[in-house]
Amino acid sequence: MRRLFCILLLSLSIFSTHAQSLSSQEANKRVGELINASDFKTLGRELPTLRANVVEPLLALADALVAYNEGRHEESNRAISKVSEYAPELGSEVVFNMLQLSIYNYLALEQYQEGKAIAELILQTLPDDGVSTDASTQARTAWESTLRWTSALAEREKLVVERAEGDVVLSVEVRAMGRGEHLVLRTKVGEHEQDAILDTGCSFANLISSAAAEKLGVEVVADEIILHGFSKGYARLGFLPEMRLGDVVIRNATFFVVDQLVPENVPVDGMCDMVLGSHLIRKLGEMRIEPKAGKIILPAHPSVEPKERNLSFGGGQYYLNCKHSGEELLLHFDTGNVKTQLSSRYFSRFQSEVEAEGGEVERSRSGGFGGVVWCDVRSLPKVKLEIEDKELHLKEVGVNLPTQYEDGEMFVEQYDGAMGVDMITSAEQVTLDLERMFFRIDK
Repeated sequence: MRRLFCILLLSLSIFSTHAQSLSSQEANKRVGELINASDFKTLGRELPTLRANVVEPLLALADALVAYNEGRHEESNRAISKVSEYAPELGSEVVFNMLQLSIYNYLALEQYQEGKAIAELILQTLPDDGVSTDASTQARTAWESTLRWTSALAEREKLVVERAEGDVVLSVEVRAMGRGEHLVLRTKVGEHEQDAILDTGCSFANLISSAAAEKLGVEVVADEIILHGFSKGYARLGFLPEMRLGDVVIRNATFFVVDQLVPENVPVDGMCDMVLGSHLIRKLGEMRIEPKAGKIILPAHPSVEPKERNLSFGGGQYYLNCKHSGEELLLHFDTGNVKTQLSSRYFSRFQSEVEAEGGEVERSRSGGFGGVVWCDVRSLPKVKLEIEDKELHLKEVGVNLPTQYEDGEMFVEQYDGAMGVDMITSAEQVTLDLERMFFRIDK
């Protein structure tokens, strides 16, 4: 995101004319700086006090990005529509980038007809002068995949979750898997039962192996859908009219159908052939997870929403804002990870701590759709995270060490790490709500 809006550094002068007061110039400069830094959390905090002094084009852009970051997808797309009116002031490149961003909102909302229209428009806009580059070919291929996806689902019914009016209790197993654990739920389709991993890192659809899809009767509605995991791969898009999760009935669920969820040469004991992704988790609403008791409660009456959302959204993924030693961290919120892993950015921020308390350098393997990745890590025996007003203590947390590209340039990870399911199993009870964008440690 950061590079998409660096163009604003060149165009901010349009918002600093002599007709503006000093406070207006300062407000516009501040908003532009936060956008260029992709610091949408701070922008969301400061915008209410700045907005009266911010010019309309920049304000529309800020509103669109803050709403996007906070998972308010409908509001974000309304603001993006307003941004398109300010191409002369913001520049056509910024407006085009925001148009591309809107597809994530449409996919999250399952507004496939609108997403299809965006994909068609972008394909018409992409240059096709007969001289193709690797970048332009990749862009066209990606948007053609998105068009196949949205076209196939545009006429289908949206995902529906039917449940009882009172509290609903689902059984969940904390299953040892690889070097950690997964949260596993049992689904039922007709007479067939299928174990599934609860995975907030799986975006926009569930994931299923070809063998399980055939057994459960998943209807394939599109081919060659591009997926990005540990590498780029292709999936078929499938549709399941009905399945059950305990007493909850789930209608019109979509699936990415792949040959295998993990590579054949990476055996994992207890691995499942189905993953329940974030689009379904979001639809289930607030869930209270009690891992030691082996249950997930979907309450009849949601708890009070926190004053500030601590989850953010970007590119289909969710991110957790928390703290360590009083400093803010941003972690990829991915319950598909069996264990929390901190990044080389974390290492650069807390190098003295890692070098003083970390173990010897080891090679660590992470696996998932598309392959595995290896990196050098040092493990901290314990890490204390602050989530709102609660502390969470994790054990044996790996920290990625800095690495280089082939040309010698340092590879800098964008986030402070990725949470794992141990951030749930280390607590007695947590509450998660992807619709209202918060994660809370209850006890």
